[in-house]
Amino acid sequence: MTEGARVHSRVVVTTSWDDGHRLDDRLAGLLDRYGMAGTFYIAPHNVEIAARDRLSPAGVRELAERFEIGGHTLTHQRLPRLTDSAAADEIRAGKEELEGTVGTAVTSFCYPRGEYTAAHIDSARAVGFRRARTVRRNSLAAGPPLELPTTVHACAHRVDAPVALRLARLRPRTAAKLFLQWDELALGWFDLCLERGGVFHLWGHSWEIDAHRDWHRLERVLTHISGHPGISYLSNRNLPDLAQP
Repeated sequence: MTEGARVHSRVVVTTSWDDGHRLDDRLAGLLDRYGMAGTFYIAPHNVEIAARDRLSPAGVRELAERFEIGGHTLTHQRLPRLTDSAAADEIRAGKEELEGTVGTAVTSFCYPRGEYTAAHIDSARAVGFRRARTVRRNSLAAGPPLELPTTVHACAHRVDAPVALRLARLRPRTAAKLFLQWDELALGWFDLCLERGGVFHLWGHSWEIDAHRDWHRLERVLTHISGHPGISYLSNRNLPDLAQP
């Protein structure tokens, strides 16, 4: 965005981070440094993370002093592969354990791997979740409260070529840069949000950023999106219901 360009009157920035890995503490430190809000979706007994690498209950409590903690089921099962009853138990048990750990209500939820059905939406609503995040990307819309879309995943996706070309306004060289580097894609989406308004939602996994050695990319994005006057920096639970941008 060019210097001095007008920022749309309704711009919201939110970030969210999944799974409950011990590296969430490092990620939280970066969010603190740049004054960013964030929601950490934690599965306390995540079967996809070795026990030694899960964020400890003490770590969850410390994180909860600075950021929103959200539910992510108890063990990070793929909900559509479970019976509806077992999936409901996973959603409820994860919420209850987190609330026992942090001592406050947990009202936001993220579907593991973004996989869910209408029954899982009903289960999340039934236990008191007011927001639920999906993994749908490339959106600046607020979305339904229990099916929140996102804008950018802090990881490169080869299927993003059409989106990159559109954001680059059909300039092939610029599109190639957006396609190959998720941080470039994030910057492009953020600048579009400044022009059009809406919700810019960055999400990811601390373990994934570390595995790809992408901490410098994350810091570059946080530098670009932080500290703008007139922008609301919110956790997922505080997202407003905005009209489509």
